[in-house]
Amino acid sequence: MRARCRRLAIALAVLTLAACSAGEPTPGPAPGSAPGSAQPSRTPAAQPTTLATYETDGVAVSRSPFCDRVSPTGIEHALGDAARSHRDYGNGDALRLPDGSRSIAHEYGCVWTGPGGVTARAWVFAPPVARDRAGDLVDGALTGPCQRAGAGDFGTPSVAARCPTEDGVEHSWRGLFGDAWLVCSVSGRGPSGELEERASEWCVAVLEAARA
Repeated sequence: MRARCRRLAIALAVLTLAACSAGEPTPGPAPGSAPGSAQPSRTPAAQPTTLATYETDGVAVSRSPFCDRVSPTGIEHALGDAARSHRDYGNGDALRLPDGSRSIAHEYGCVWTGPGGVTARAWVFAPPVARDRAGDLVDGALTGPCQRAGAGDFGTPSVAARCPTEDGVEHSWRGLFGDAWLVCSVSGRGPSGELEERASEWCVAVLEAARA
């Protein structure tokens, strides 16, 4: 009799524990998450900055190679896609000009070409440039069919120019930072306003790479 009572007591205890466990909620995944998956933290992608919102006062530029420091993201934004080709050149290098002739470079520069022939360029004069000489360079950027276009400072003095080309249009900024004359441009076909904005963002990327 005692053994039978003991077995009944154990059975009742097991049933009681099972009932209590059935009433307790089981922790589930956080709202909006897939079962069994961790929730990765997301960092918003950095948006390109245009010259209109970039502070250039007091920026110093080095008259030296800088192309290997240009942001890959900046290059891709300028071209609208990954670069198809890339070329660097330095002070004293032989360059082939568009007309087929050759010249000796007196600057440090680089060229990236993307799909559809879109091209992003940047270069800085190797020799120092005086303020009066920079004024002549500003005037020279607006010869022929070129016109002023674009907002934002790019050194003192500086100029933003829009020039028609055989391959579309070129938007460029040119300016003096201390004694360094820096130039950046984007050229290709497409809506002029879009190319201008991409050129403005490109010039910020170039300035970040070239600053001393």
